Amino acid sequence: MPPLLHKVVGGPKRPAGLPVVFLHGFGGDAAQWTDLQTAVSAHTSTVSFDLPGHGDSLHYPEAGPPKVAAEAVLENLTMIGHERCHFVGHSMGGAVAGLIALMAPHRVASLTLLAPGGFGPEINFPALKQWAAARSKEDLLALWPQFVADSETSSSSNTVARRDADIAHQVMLRQKPGLIESLVAMMDAMSSRGSQGTLPLDTLIAADYPVTLIWGDQDRILPVSQARALAGKVALHIVEGMGHSPIVEAPELVLERILNTMGLRT
Repeated sequence: MPPLLHKVVGGPKRPAGLPVVFLHGFGGDAAQWTDLQTAVSAHTSTVSFDLPGHGDSLHYPEAGPPKVAAEAVLENLTMIGHERCHFVGHSMGGAVAGLIALMAPHRVASLTLLAPGGFGPEINFPALKQWAAARSKEDLLALWPQFVADSETSSSSNTVARRDADIAHQVMLRQKPGLIESLVAMMDAMSSRGSQGTLPLDTLIAADYPVTLIWGDQDRILPVSQARALAGKVALHIVEGMGHSPIVEAPELVLERILNTMGLRT
């Protein structure tokens, strides 16, 4: 299989531990992790991937199923010399990280999962289908409230700047010929059964590595009830006033939890 596009950021001369791997959500790319990846790289080396069917891995063979993405990530980590890593995954990337842990638990040092897919059958496929097909800034702006908490739709300067940066990046991504068609095809395939596939959670959380789960109580894409069901079984952080976008809405918390799960402290 061909290599995935990835961005490696080297850590300090004497890294604190194993590398950290960042896996983006549906419709995203490696660049969504830039700020967090840079911050974590102060402690150890990091790598973020464009998953199959996304970004510069758009034409990866058989892109679509999370299993294909999990196998691709494992293969590519071997290619660049990373055998055991900490994994951070958002939404679809969280499902991919979970699959990696099930397929190759010996290669997982920890999991930090941000509103991950695969933790229950319920999912807002209508919003995701619209997101997949959106072409213009106006289309994406209209869908933005589906992915963030009510407070993030306010007119404060920080909120507007953050939103505009994310939307501009999405508009740029969608200029790539075939990208929107790839996203639509992937979403059609994923939604064909009317619900998402569910990971064997008992197996996932019983393995010998720490698992941290971060979820917003205003998540309109994946219901927070999927997180509440795991209370007492994982390091669970349900964040009040947060939607489906922890990287945008609570980056400081996400950074703290990543480092904590790795056994470090901010």
